[in-house]
Amino acid sequence: MDNYTKEVKKVGLITIFWNALLSLGKIISGILARSSSLISDGIHSLSDILSTIVVMVGAKLSRKPKDKKHPFGHERMESISTIILAFFLVMTATFLLYNGIWDLIHYFNGEANPTTDKVLLYIGLGFAVASIVVKGIMYLYTRRVAKRIESEALMADSIHHLTDSISSFASLAGIIGLLLGQNLTILDPIASIVISLFILKVAFDIGKKSISEVLDESASDELVQAILKDVSLYPEVIRVNSLKTRMFAKRVYVELEIAVTDTKTVKEGHDIALGIHDLLENKYKEIKHCMVHVDPASSIEHDEND
Repeated sequence: MDNYTKEVKKVGLITIFWNALLSLGKIISGILARSSSLISDGIHSLSDILSTIVVMVGAKLSRKPKDKKHPFGHERMESISTIILAFFLVMTATFLLYNGIWDLIHYFNGEANPTTDKVLLYIGLGFAVASIVVKGIMYLYTRRVAKRIESEALMADSIHHLTDSISSFASLAGIIGLLLGQNLTILDPIASIVISLFILKVAFDIGKKSISEVLDESASDELVQAILKDVSLYPEVIRVNSLKTRMFAKRVYVELEIAVTDTKTVKEGHDIALGIHDLLENKYKEIKHCMVHVDPASSIEHDEND
């Protein structure tokens, strides 16, 4: 097991442990205190366990070496695991939104029956505060590791921790509404709805980025322009006939066509192409592979869409 997989596994096991404790505490105390927002928050923490397992599996598979059936490697497994994580978030948010709206309807129909037991409400309040603190720490810790090992899926999981921490603020507001009396119990279902909408937004952002990577979207304009500048300034390159890039998970494939003088020998053209290849792959760590084709200067420039 390489260092990358070990780091992801370590973070994952820590995350699963704390999420199990928090989800169990929030769901039980939410049921006893009749707080829909706290129950919703507990289910959100429970979904974190499933998403973390997906991240761990995806990270392990993405590090598998290339083979006959997968000559370009398995990096896209990390993007796929991130898409699955986004799906879990959408399912969780949909469930929470449904419950929040249903409880709001009950409130306006005069059917709400919140608990009057202050002790249970304060226990629920304690779990909400604990969730804010613990999940905030987990967000910072997971984000730091994700940056260090450059893990997209782990970074997405850190954002999941952040949504849990922020959603716990909504739970806190809901429980405070229950503590303050009947007139403010509406805060509880509203808090559940706010939590669900926030989670949906995060799921959309995470899923959109990962889907783009799976669909061979081109690299950022900044990277493309930087490559063009480097290649154009390379000795004996007359012009760049074509530059195409595509994302492969968080890595980039580059296809270049350059023009050199017609009198260059095959060996000289090869050396120029190899020099550009080494320059780009050494300078830009996000480039997984660079292919350089040499054209004679008299050739017609190729269309970028060919």
